[in-house]
Amino acid sequence: MTCCNLAYHVAALQAAIEKTLNAIEDGEQQVEKIVARTWQEVQELEQEYESVKQECTDAINRVEETERHSRRAREQLVQVNRGIYQYTHGEMKDAYEKAQALQMELGQWREREAQLRRRRDELARRLKSLRISAHEAETLMVKFGHVTDYLTEQFGGLANTLQTAQTESLVGLQVMQMQEDERRVLAQRLHDGPMQSLAGTAMRVQVVPVADDNEELKEDIRLRLNSVIANIRQIVFDLRPPLLDDLGLIPALKRYTQQWAEWSDVTVHVHLIGVETVLRPTEKMTIFRTVQETLKNTLAHAQASQVDISLTYGVDRLKVEVVDNGIGIGESQWYEWVENGKLGLTVSRQRLGLLNGSLEVMNALPKGTKVVMELPILRGGSK
Repeated sequence: MTCCNLAYHVAALQAAIEKTLNAIEDGEQQVEKIVARTWQEVQELEQEYESVKQECTDAINRVEETERHSRRAREQLVQVNRGIYQYTHGEMKDAYEKAQALQMELGQWREREAQLRRRRDELARRLKSLRISAHEAETLMVKFGHVTDYLTEQFGGLANTLQTAQTESLVGLQVMQMQEDERRVLAQRLHDGPMQSLAGTAMRVQVVPVADDNEELKEDIRLRLNSVIANIRQIVFDLRPPLLDDLGLIPALKRYTQQWAEWSDVTVHVHLIGVETVLRPTEKMTIFRTVQETLKNTLAHAQASQVDISLTYGVDRLKVEVVDNGIGIGESQWYEWVENGKLGLTVSRQRLGLLNGSLEVMNALPKGTKVVMELPILRGGSK
């Protein structure tokens, strides 16, 4: 898959992920509104239920009270009927009408009680069902949140994986070009430096015989050869510093930063924190090259006057911080850097990743750029 196709698929996947997450978020918001409305309805129904419940209690009490009055009225009516000669016609009529009125009132209150009981029971059932619905909606809302978190994590990881693959694919193409550029630069350095000097020395020896008393020519040849040796040594040091194998990482860094500070006119301090431990050759070279690349970027972009390099050897981890006092870097954009051909730190980051390490680029405080490298180490000998 080409870089363009991979970029298209990554963009399409990210758009699909965003659309899916937005749809889920909309659904979650709708469920949240439903939950709010349901609980509002529950609250209103609870108030109505309590009101009907109280009315039902009042009606029950009123039925009991009316039953007592009606019973006494009927007893009074029976007594009046038995003592027909003891009561007047008006008293008998009043007793009858009173008993009849209380009986009608009792019937009305019993009907009222029955209606209120049915309404109370209906509200209780609705209230129970509504509470269940509210709890189920709340559970659904929680599940929406879990799904959103899960998809964000899973899809985000997939998108990052594709993004990494896209970056690595582009890095692969750029690295091949970089290797060719390095070969060209090395050939140019050898051609313009040592080879030119050697050719000039050979021509001078051919043109002017070297006599025993020709001290001027001897001194010129000696200076030319020393210059050739110095140029070759510098090229060899840039390719692989011998101090890395002979003395270790710290002396090699101090030697390199001393030379770099002399021709860059930027002050460099190297700080060792903790006790240095043995690193594998690949680990030493990776740290050295990363620091080398960081200083290169500092000189090219940072406009800094000072760089501090600290190497902290912990119990199981080496942490290297390169901090300058320049203009800062903003946010790190690895893919854009690779697209623009800025491969140095990206390649260093990948090399550290292969060693289970990491590299981060960030703004330093109060100003400048900080490059942080971390590498797992094992105390007590080589890995």
